[in-house]
Amino acid sequence: MKFLSLILILALYFSGTVNGQYVISPDNERIEPGGAFFIIRTPEKLILNRHLPEIINMPETEAAPRNAFAQSGVSISFITDSKHIKVLMEPRLESSLRYAIFGIYKNGKLVNEIKVLPKNTEIFDGISFENPEGELAQWKVLFPTYYGVDIKGIQLDEDSKFKTPEKDERPVYVAIGNSITQGTGQAASFQTYPYILADKKGWQLYNMAVGGSKISWPFALEIKNKKVDVITILWGFNDWNKGYTPKGEIIPRYTKLLKMLADDHPEAKIYCITPTYTYATKPKNGNVSLDEIREAEKKAAMKLKDKGYKNIFIINGPDISGPENLKPQGSKDKVHFTVEGAAKFAESLSDAISKIAD
Repeated sequence: MKFLSLILILALYFSGTVNGQYVISPDNERIEPGGAFFIIRTPEKLILNRHLPEIINMPETEAAPRNAFAQSGVSISFITDSKHIKVLMEPRLESSLRYAIFGIYKNGKLVNEIKVLPKNTEIFDGISFENPEGELAQWKVLFPTYYGVDIKGIQLDEDSKFKTPEKDERPVYVAIGNSITQGTGQAASFQTYPYILADKKGWQLYNMAVGGSKISWPFALEIKNKKVDVITILWGFNDWNKGYTPKGEIIPRYTKLLKMLADDHPEAKIYCITPTYTYATKPKNGNVSLDEIREAEKKAAMKLKDKGYKNIFIINGPDISGPENLKPQGSKDKVHFTVEGAAKFAESLSDAISKIAD
């Protein structure tokens, strides 16, 4: 009977061998997810969602599902001494599948970048990397900004160890916003400003930004019962292009979002970043200036601060961004950061947050 029980336990964690290697089942709880609040473990796949489908599909949530189900900032971690490691994956067809870079970390240090071509769904079955010394190490696979995968298992050498990493107890940072925050202009999550900021501050990142999104209060519902210590919000550019006005949409939506966040997370620091620098001077629709959008967001935040919400702070986007963050003037993209620009913005934002704290 004990022998049969042992077989059942092993079957739960190891789904067989491939070319002399064990395949760790995707529902093995020694695989530690990061950067995703919504996790589904089954023997077939490990699903890591940044968002709930029912929230993204709400009429009040103006966010593209394909971008919402990409996995900017999401990761898995595990400990092994296997010399050969392959994380088995399948692309998520409901997700954006742009050119992507996976980051491989060994004991907290980036040691490899694995590039995947856009829409490479037919031949892509996972990513492989090596541990030539065979030393016991903690590994982290950091997923790209605009690519989504489900984990099918982890393939390791037969005689290797597989252990659970220590739980991440660092402060939780939630980044809310549009494509600037999700990482348009950066193929790797480690190149985005929220990831760099979190790394600098010693926070664990949950990047909940969605490219193309507009100010949406339902995002607050997703983190209502979560432990959150820091929130940044960078929204407004798409609202401006849509033709939304301060009184019609910006102030009511921004106020509702902020009040929900501040009520649900009274101890969290909420940093409201107004739209950053752009070469664009006119919206695609309407005749409101971007400065008017910025002032509307400030007005909404200040009104709540005056009512006693002391955990809300305002950062003027143009004060911490400029042409140095963007491609040269005349380029087709007038708003998104370059890789270098995202790093500079993270540094400027970090300084602005530190000044507020002081």
